[in-house]
Amino acid sequence: MDSYKDFFGFREIPFSVSPDPKFFYFSHSHAEALNHLRYGIYEGLGFTMITGEPGTGKTMLLRYFLSKVGEDLRITHIYDPRLPQKELLLALLESSGESKLPPGELSERKLTEKLYELLLLAHRQSKKVVILLDEAQGLDFESLEGLRFLSNLETENQKLIQIVLLGQAELEEKLQEKSLRQLDQRILVRYYLLPLELEEIQPYIQHQLMVAKVDSHVEFTPQSANKIYEISRGLPRMVNAICERAMMSAFIENTKKISVQNVLEGWESLNGIKILERRRV
Repeated sequence: MDSYKDFFGFREIPFSVSPDPKFFYFSHSHAEALNHLRYGIYEGLGFTMITGEPGTGKTMLLRYFLSKVGEDLRITHIYDPRLPQKELLLALLESSGESKLPPGELSERKLTEKLYELLLLAHRQSKKVVILLDEAQGLDFESLEGLRFLSNLETENQKLIQIVLLGQAELEEKLQEKSLRQLDQRILVRYYLLPLELEEIQPYIQHQLMVAKVDSHVEFTPQSANKIYEISRGLPRMVNAICERAMMSAFIENTKKISVQNVLEGWESLNGIKILERRRV
């Protein structure tokens, strides 16, 4: 019996849930989000914020951006938004090459002074220092205020550190609180990432198949693409999950034409609904 990959002629799995930047698809909204991200950083505007509901592809967007950056950017990627201010300063210093500091230099004030020196050096070398904070809706008041403080590090005409916040819509809501008004006013570049449109589903699927280097003809019918949109609401993460399960259903049927029935069975399996076991012809 052929394996799933061999049957469809895949060299890679096209609908993985793990974001791989080479599978990044330039939907209208994702292209706009990428433009906002680049603009905010390269124009040196201090804060850039990208928000969207879970599954819209914020992490994929970020990984694609990171895969394309040059040596003119020094990036610190923070995965845990609850990182204390001192730990954030240490992470920034470490990414700038300062991995070992004497005990007497570990107060927040000393760390900030050292960071400012390194930021000025990077500025003279025409390099931009960037902090990327994923899942930023988890930042508490103290952490957000700490970021606002870092944004005060500047020359007469240039912010020395660029701060990128990526998070769910709750982040935007949190910034509307009165206590965070000053920070909210500093975020000059912001974009809300939208799901795929109906007319983007079929091109998205074809793009994923093409990148996976399919050696044989695999077809999602227009009806199956419409059903995928209806179920997934255009969320790329859910589109991928449904497509993968629909193809498994087609694999069992020994067909490379993915039908609405395959999509429905794929959706059922995602939801833990038992479907009739069928043998491959």
